[in-house]
Amino acid sequence: MKKLKAKVQEYYSVKEYEKKFYPESYKKQLLEISDPNTLGTTLARESLNKFKQLIQKQKVCI
Repeated sequence: MKKLKAKVQEYYSVKEYEKKFYPESYKKQLLEISDPNTLGTTLARESLNKFKQLIQKQKVCI
């Protein structure tokens, strides 16, 4: 039986994955984050989303 020799690509972060498979949205995110006026709002949104996900996980565990 022959084994297929396929390249295995490993991704260590979501950013690497997005950069490879969704280059347009990745570039758009970089532009949004590089703007100093929207940097704070972007970071706040990410923090709130992470917090929301943690709360949802806690509800499931209880």
